[in-house]
Amino acid sequence: TVGRFVMATVKGDVHDIGKNIVSVVVACNGFEVKDLGVMVEASKIVDEAVAWGADAIGLSGLITPSLDEMIRVLRELEARGEQIPVIVGGATTSAVHTAVKMATEYSGVVIHSRDASDNARILNRLMGEGREEYLAEVAAEQQRLREEFEREQSLRNLVQLKEARRRAHRKGVEEIDAMGKEFDVDL
Repeated sequence: TVGRFVMATVKGDVHDIGKNIVSVVVACNGFEVKDLGVMVEASKIVDEAVAWGADAIGLSGLITPSLDEMIRVLRELEARGEQIPVIVGGATTSAVHTAVKMATEYSGVVIHSRDASDNARILNRLMGEGREEYLAEVAAEQQRLREEFEREQSLRNLVQLKEARRRAHRKGVEEIDAMGKEFDVDL
């Protein structure tokens, strides 16, 4: 085998169609796969990955709360001092969320997978000769995504609700009457 890959759909999520496809694709590329199933607790994922000597962990989730569960897994890995690469995928995941919210929680690498076939490519790069260059590429791209996200957030110029209410335009009686006349409605 090329390496060992532990996979799980995180706690709170029962969707595993994508994970099942990933399992087949990864196995066809020479990886030994251990599928822990659905609704798997963070501690169990980490326990199994460490005990089995996994080269990488794949986390799947379809619903939005799964993103928080994935972060729990990363925090558990971090608390135990592990550096097992983690690949995240599923409908609610994205490269931006992975860079901004996930990768910042774990000193190991966290990589977003766009689709099932992407996992084999990611694993081969993680296990191959160009591993360090690949990790540097991932880190640079995630840093770029974080900077872009922060720049976009700063451009939004959001104000607190209290301030927005203070700035609100309040229509006077005359303005309301004028609107009624404009639309030929008695207000």
